[in-house]
Amino acid sequence: MARGEVFIASGFGLVHGLAFASLIGDLGLGRGSLVTTLLGFNLGIELTQLLVVALMMPSLLVLARTAVYPAFRIGVALVGLLFSVSWMLERATLTSADPFEGIQTWLVGHPLLVAVSVAALAAVARRTAPRTPRATPEHSGAH
Repeated sequence: MARGEVFIASGFGLVHGLAFASLIGDLGLGRGSLVTTLLGFNLGIELTQLLVVALMMPSLLVLARTAVYPAFRIGVALVGLLFSVSWMLERATLTSADPFEGIQTWLVGHPLLVAVSVAALAAVARRTAPRTPRATPEHSGAH
């Protein structure tokens, strides 16, 4: 059951798309150049997203079956929130620099290390903190 993820993703996509559209508009490209630029950019983004999914999904599926996953999910969401707020404050010129830019650049520059780290966490969590099955009416004694 979705718990607001659709609305979050839609809002993020809308804001991201509007920002991207304004940046592309500022480039002053002709119609032919604009189509080629947008097509190349979108293909590159989609291929990168597929690569990220291929690298991360197996580990995340294993991790999701452990007791560690809820804390991991919240932790990653909080880091994403922290990064996005600091980025937004910098873009809105409310701060002079993004204090997390170095960390973000390092993470983007080392995707295999990030993927291997998540895989290692998933492997350790699977061995040490497997999720216990939820009690169902048949197993809990309540009839």
